[in-house]
Amino acid sequence: MRVNAFCSLPRLAVAALLAAGLAACAAPGSGARQFDVDAFLGAPDMALPEVLANRDFLAATKAPVADCAAMLQSASSGVLESLGGGRAPAWLLHPAGDAARVWLVLGQADGSRSCHGPLPAAPMRVLAERARR
Repeated sequence: MRVNAFCSLPRLAVAALLAAGLAACAAPGSGARQFDVDAFLGAPDMALPEVLANRDFLAATKAPVADCAAMLQSASSGVLESLGGGRAPAWLLHPAGDAARVWLVLGQADGSRSCHGPLPAAPMRVLAERARR
């Protein structure tokens, strides 16, 4: 009978090994793969609330604060489409002259807004339409 080497280790040692492995994967420059925005948004079972709450997605797509503020202050940036009432206000910014891309704008608890993108318009449109149903 073969015994798995991990089975003979104390539980704390196994937990420490797993934690170290996960930390190495998450460390910058460790070769950890980048967040795949297109695959995430295109998943057939994806729903808008999951997108709005996914920290990895939001971190991977977040625009610098100054860029977001400049985009939202310009009247010529595009058209804002409300995504309805969720836990926090959310909009899609459809940039003028670029029908293939949108920006996700999220209201924050402190009254500020964060911008995420540019994102592919087609999957975001599908998610917005599903949320309205």
